[in-house]
Amino acid sequence: MGAILKKDIYTDPSEDRILPYNGQAFFTLNRINNGHMTQKAYKLDQLEFVLSNIANNRDTYMAQGFFSRPCRRALFIETMTHAYVDIDCYKTEFFPDWMTRQQKVQSILSYCDDNLIPVPSAIISSGRGIYLKWYWASPIPREAVGRAVALNKQLVSLFAPLGADPACVDVSRILRVVGTLNSKNNQPVELLHQTDRDGHAITYVFDDFADEVLPYSLEQIREWREAQKERYEAKGQVIHLAREKARERLKAGNRKAFNRFDWCWRVVEDIRTIADKKYGDVIPYCEESGHVAGPDMYAHIGASMLGNIIPSQQLWPEIKTWAGLILPASYVNDKRNLLAHSSSLLKKAKQVANMTEEERKRNEEAGLHRKGAYRYKTQTIIDRLGITSDDMRNFNLKVLIDKDEKRRRDRENTMQKRREAGTVERVEWLAETKANSQEGQKPWEAMGISRATYFNRKKNGLI
Repeated sequence: MGAILKKDIYTDPSEDRILPYNGQAFFTLNRINNGHMTQKAYKLDQLEFVLSNIANNRDTYMAQGFFSRPCRRALFIETMTHAYVDIDCYKTEFFPDWMTRQQKVQSILSYCDDNLIPVPSAIISSGRGIYLKWYWASPIPREAVGRAVALNKQLVSLFAPLGADPACVDVSRILRVVGTLNSKNNQPVELLHQTDRDGHAITYVFDDFADEVLPYSLEQIREWREAQKERYEAKGQVIHLAREKARERLKAGNRKAFNRFDWCWRVVEDIRTIADKKYGDVIPYCEESGHVAGPDMYAHIGASMLGNIIPSQQLWPEIKTWAGLILPASYVNDKRNLLAHSSSLLKKAKQVANMTEEERKRNEEAGLHRKGAYRYKTQTIIDRLGITSDDMRNFNLKVLIDKDEKRRRDRENTMQKRREAGTVERVEWLAETKANSQEGQKPWEAMGISRATYFNRKKNGLI
């Protein structure tokens, strides 16, 4: 999964990462002036000049993703170039006070080897803490945001004993720029280690990396399903044909393992698609459109999905930005509407954010009973938003589709693959077979006899 890319068109003078080809994408620089954070957006084609000319004696942060608009909101993310972990090494006993920075680097690399974690492409000192970054071989598009967040969360979990910051997982995160200063202790932000391959920082294929790092890889899902099949057979229960086919598709690598962060993000994207193609950008009020769902329901469903992806401290600004894209301005700006309907969600998100690491881990293990944002089944969302079969097909929705639409798409995909493999469709095969048969060629007409006479003579060996 990657964006259109052309190497070496744009370069980052501070990090050896592969940048997207779209020079009109935006990134932001954030600086602290008189105790206040300021932000300015630049275009990607300005990145090399900007980073080469920033003052190195002040606190400077940079967005870790690139955006379609000059606004650092997850909803406007366009591409991402790497995964990252922010280690607060001064908060953990893993790094004794006497350790030098290079000793800390060696400890991190050893930790990766011992725990079978892919080594970071770059290890950067933030002045007080340490950043770990894994660069992608090709920048990934906005469609991968959900899986990217899940990946960052899993990396944080893996590096928790080292003091990984659990809040540093969102795609709109800002981190300090290499070559600048951390004024908290007057230490420089600098590159401590780069894992090289062929003269450049090592890069990873996003999907392969995610399969290796995320808790449930495709292979683990396959093993689980095989074990499930054995349990069913032991009980004498029948495995439905549809499940068998789904298992075979998974074995063939045609399906990704389910990831709730990725699914929630795709729901948000599908809602934006519906707003754009069905309503012309803005969801109307029910009394105006006569539809089942209006701004209230769309706001609730969308905000609930964002609550599973966005950190609590950024959740309300992201919800308001997202709502401003698809809901009437009169609805968004009225505190009795959007804010009132989001208050319970924001409270739930804050409760999760205030959990300790151990409480957060137990909460994740609780599965469907975990605390946090509201959760809905796909069919429930389809019903509440009044999404029709025509909507699913005409708008090419990604996840807000019912079982019938999934079957239709599976049939089309199967037929397409058969055509590509050279398999002839049944109708074509029957037509070709008939054309090559005696019924198709009708040799009796050329002989000037009837069909019955022809077959009688053939039966008696006269033809």
